[in-house]
Amino acid sequence: MKTNNLPEIQYRTNKKAKYLRITIKRENIIVTIPKGVSQKRAEKFVIAKKDWLKKQLIKKDACQKYTKQNSSEIVITNLKNTKAHLRNNFSEIAQKHKFEFNRIFIRIQKTRWGSCSMKNNINLNLKILTLPDELQNYIFIHELVHTKIKNHQKEFWDEMQKYFTEPKKIAKKLRKYNLADCKISFASNEK
Repeated sequence: MKTNNLPEIQYRTNKKAKYLRITIKRENIIVTIPKGVSQKRAEKFVIAKKDWLKKQLIKKDACQKYTKQNSSEIVITNLKNTKAHLRNNFSEIAQKHKFEFNRIFIRIQKTRWGSCSMKNNINLNLKILTLPDELQNYIFIHELVHTKIKNHQKEFWDEMQKYFTEPKKIAKKLRKYNLADCKISFASNEK
């Protein structure tokens, strides 16, 4: 089934599924239907999620992620959309948790995932996109907490615990990712 500028949509019934689920593949969208749910209801579900789907497809087109043994690589096909997507994700988290910041800059950096200036300007490394979502969110919150607390003392970690059960464990996970191993390449028409 084709729905308003979306790729081919395939509906699949799965007796083990508990909820309607949408999986976005490169060439199509798969909707998993649990037992007892009609295809008509699943189609209404997809229509209700149309805007979300379009947003996810833009994200997928803007940046393709490849994971290798000890490194991650992304290929950016649309730098402007990729930066806008990262900026929007960051802003949504800031708004959700009622943080305020001044400006946001997105660059490719060699030594840091992110930083927060004394004026609450946020710098994010484009290489964040090579990380799993959990670590991306951790970096976002980490920098947002720095808008209130400018150091890494006990007060900072106490504040981080409001957002993550064990923030120091997540920080330890993040340290396993070497910035030098995270590669960004650009499609031929980008840069």
